[in-house]
Amino acid sequence: MVYTREDFHARVGSVDKAQSRLVRRGYTTRIDKNGLIIAKPKKMRLRFPVKGILVMVLSFFCLKALMLSANGPDTYQDRLATLQNGTVVEAMGARVLGIDPATQFIADKIGPLFR
Repeated sequence: MVYTREDFHARVGSVDKAQSRLVRRGYTTRIDKNGLIIAKPKKMRLRFPVKGILVMVLSFFCLKALMLSANGPDTYQDRLATLQNGTVVEAMGARVLGIDPATQFIADKIGPLFR
Protein backbone atom coordinates (compact mmCIF):
# COMPACT_ATOMS: atom_id res chain seq x y z
CA MET A 1 0.00 0.00 0.00
CA VAL A 2 1.25 3.38 -0.95
CA TYR A 3 -0.07 6.33 1.02
CA THR A 4 0.20 9.76 -0.45
CA ARG A 5 0.12 13.12 1.17
CA GLU A 6 -3.50 13.61 -0.02
CA ASP A 7 -4.54 10.36 1.69
CA PHE A 8 -2.91 11.54 4.90
CA HIS A 9 -4.67 14.91 4.77
CA ALA A 10 -7.99 13.20 4.04
CA ARG A 11 -7.58 10.97 7.11
CA VAL A 12 -6.57 13.92 9.29
CA GLY A 13 -9.59 15.86 8.00
CA SER A 14 -11.97 13.03 8.90
CA VAL A 15 -10.47 12.80 12.40
CA ASP A 16 -10.81 16.57 12.85
CA LYS A 17 -14.41 16.45 11.66
CA ALA A 18 -15.30 13.64 14.08
CA GLN A 19 -13.55 15.44 16.95
CA SER A 20 -15.39 18.69 16.25
CA ARG A 21 -18.73 16.82 16.35
CA LEU A 22 -17.77 15.43 19.76
CA VAL A 23 -16.92 18.87 21.08
CA ARG A 24 -19.92 20.65 19.55
CA ARG A 25 -22.71 18.24 20.55
CA GLY A 26 -21.23 16.46 23.50
CA TYR A 27 -20.55 12.76 23.60
CA THR A 28 -21.26 9.49 25.35
CA THR A 29 -18.61 6.90 26.06
CA ARG A 30 -18.70 3.14 26.30
CA ILE A 31 -16.14 0.42 26.70
CA ASP A 32 -16.13 -2.31 24.08
CA LYS A 33 -15.24 -5.96 24.70
CA ASN A 34 -11.53 -5.29 24.13
CA GLY A 35 -11.43 -2.59 26.82
CA LEU A 36 -11.21 0.24 24.31
CA ILE A 37 -13.09 3.41 25.31
CA ILE A 38 -15.23 4.63 22.40
CA ALA A 39 -16.72 8.13 22.34
CA LYS A 40 -19.72 8.76 20.11
CA PRO A 41 -21.33 12.17 19.52
CA LYS A 42 -24.80 12.64 20.96
CA LYS A 43 -27.58 12.58 18.42
CA MET A 44 -29.10 15.89 17.47
CA ARG A 45 -32.72 16.21 18.46
CA LEU A 46 -35.05 19.10 18.10
CA ARG A 47 -36.23 20.51 21.38
CA PHE A 48 -39.46 22.43 21.64
CA PRO A 49 -39.20 25.34 24.12
CA VAL A 50 -42.37 24.60 26.11
CA LYS A 51 -41.43 26.77 29.10
CA GLY A 52 -40.62 29.76 26.91
CA ILE A 53 -43.92 29.52 25.05
CA LEU A 54 -45.87 29.18 28.31
CA VAL A 55 -44.14 32.25 29.72
CA MET A 56 -44.97 34.22 26.55
CA VAL A 57 -48.65 33.19 26.64
CA LEU A 58 -48.95 33.99 30.34
CA SER A 59 -47.25 37.36 29.77
CA PHE A 60 -49.67 38.12 26.96
CA PHE A 61 -52.69 37.39 29.16
CA CYS A 62 -51.20 39.46 31.98
CA LEU A 63 -50.63 42.38 29.59
CA LYS A 64 -54.23 42.17 28.38
CA ALA A 65 -55.45 42.03 31.99
CA LEU A 66 -53.28 45.01 32.90
CA MET A 67 -54.76 47.05 30.04
CA LEU A 68 -58.28 45.95 30.99
CA SER A 69 -57.93 46.81 34.67
CA ALA A 70 -56.11 50.11 34.01
CA ASN A 71 -58.62 51.40 31.42
CA GLY A 72 -61.80 49.84 32.75
CA PRO A 73 -64.06 47.47 30.83
CA ASP A 74 -66.11 50.18 29.08
CA THR A 75 -63.12 52.09 27.71
CA TYR A 76 -61.43 48.83 26.75
CA GLN A 77 -64.50 47.67 24.82
CA ASP A 78 -64.72 51.06 23.06
CA ARG A 79 -61.12 50.76 21.93
CA LEU A 80 -61.70 47.20 20.74
CA ALA A 81 -64.74 48.39 18.76
CA THR A 82 -62.57 51.05 17.10
CA LEU A 83 -60.04 48.38 16.16
CA GLN A 84 -62.78 46.07 14.92
CA ASN A 85 -63.92 48.71 12.42
CA GLY A 86 -60.39 49.19 11.03
CA THR A 87 -58.37 47.20 8.53
CA VAL A 88 -58.19 43.42 8.41
CA VAL A 89 -55.05 43.39 10.57
CA GLU A 90 -56.67 45.67 13.14
CA ALA A 91 -59.77 43.49 13.21
CA MET A 92 -57.63 40.41 13.86
CA GLY A 93 -55.85 42.32 16.63
CA ALA A 94 -59.18 43.24 18.19
CA ARG A 95 -60.20 39.60 18.10
CA VAL A 96 -56.98 38.50 19.80
CA LEU A 97 -57.16 41.31 22.37
CA GLY A 98 -60.79 40.61 23.23
CA ILE A 99 -61.84 39.90 26.79
CA ASP A 100 -61.75 36.20 27.51
CA PRO A 101 -62.27 34.35 30.83
CA ALA A 102 -58.54 34.10 31.60
CA THR A 103 -58.01 37.82 31.01
CA GLN A 104 -61.07 38.70 33.08
CA PHE A 105 -59.89 36.47 35.94
CA ILE A 106 -56.40 38.01 36.01
CA ALA A 107 -57.86 41.53 35.71
CA ASP A 108 -60.15 40.85 38.68
CA LYS A 109 -57.16 39.76 40.75
CA ILE A 110 -54.88 42.71 39.87
CA GLY A 111 -57.69 45.30 39.62
CA PRO A 112 -57.48 46.38 43.28
CA LEU A 113 -53.86 47.41 42.73
CA PHE A 114 -55.01 50.21 40.37
CA ARG A 115 -57.95 51.45 42.39
